[in-house]
Amino acid sequence: MIKGSYYNGKTSDKQDAVLYYKDEGGIGFVNLNTDEIQFDDVNVSSRIGNTPRYINFSDGSQFETDDNDAVDRMVSSLSTARFHGLAHKLESAKAFVLLTVVAVVLFGWLFIQFGIPYFSKEIAQMLPDEATEYMGQGVLEAMDKGWFSESQLTEQRQNELRQLFNKLQSNVQGDKPYKLEFRLGGKVKANAFALPNGVVVFTDELINLAENDMEVASVMLHEIGHLKHRHSIRATIQQFSLAMFVMVITGDVSTSSSIVTAIPVMLVESGFSQEMEWQADTYSLEYMLKHNIKPEYFSIMMEKLEASHTQIFSDCKKKIDDTTVDCVNRAVELNAKKDKRKGMMDYLSTHPASGDRVKRFRSAL
Repeated sequence: MIKGSYYNGKTSDKQDAVLYYKDEGGIGFVNLNTDEIQFDDVNVSSRIGNTPRYINFSDGSQFETDDNDAVDRMVSSLSTARFHGLAHKLESAKAFVLLTVVAVVLFGWLFIQFGIPYFSKEIAQMLPDEATEYMGQGVLEAMDKGWFSESQLTEQRQNELRQLFNKLQSNVQGDKPYKLEFRLGGKVKANAFALPNGVVVFTDELINLAENDMEVASVMLHEIGHLKHRHSIRATIQQFSLAMFVMVITGDVSTSSSIVTAIPVMLVESGFSQEMEWQADTYSLEYMLKHNIKPEYFSIMMEKLEASHTQIFSDCKKKIDDTTVDCVNRAVELNAKKDKRKGMMDYLSTHPASGDRVKRFRSAL
């Protein structure tokens, strides 16, 4: 006998009931006016911990009980299914639970570390231009509201730099023309980044660090390299994939939404892996060697970018009689004598001016 509650499947009324079963397979209720039915014609829910069990009948009625042990005895006596109760047995086995947790953690790490980057690369290469345009819509507008101001570069200066940018990308085969935009960086400071829709953004602060347009060109080539390899699109896909993975694992939609809304921050601050940075560097270096541009320009610019984010540069800029170029050159000289700091949430976290990268361009003459 199994005590529980009976629902007739037609109303929400609940009745106390006692279920019985016979050795030959028949089951019914002691105190209800219902027909006896064969056990093979009902559906018994699996045991999950100590949660209530349900026995569902073909006419839509249902029997609910907390007496899991009694249900297990009935199932053991009447069921011919080999794996009934397997879930309960497995969850009761501590070694299996521990093994499962380790397997899930290992799989999650492998998928995030290798799976997401691999699939994002393949998907990025297959996406048509229309899709990349859609992915980039609204990103710069969102950045303008939160961080940037209108560029203070003169129209003449902007046009000169756009002509230089167009000349550099004239040798890019098989891609749509990219677009160059300028913004006053403010808190973002000296920075440059590429958006999924082919827009490259330079801040005034970065432009003002350069004494030679070829220094700016070296960074332009680096960003064109990101676009050529579709790194912005890959990084965006990776963020979406990570958001979906978190949602599937945790069921937390808000967490995945937070990751998605953080994509503009990711593109500016820490969006690209070291592999992507190396590929963009390679594109820039090969272009410079092919077109007789000194690779040292990129090394110089990386050192200036690193120095521009130091306190030395900030203190120097407060002096009215010091220009940006004077300050950054002084900061580069003094910064070279100090240990390089890592982990800054700025341009350098995405484009770290490491000694290896600087040395790579200086030695490629």
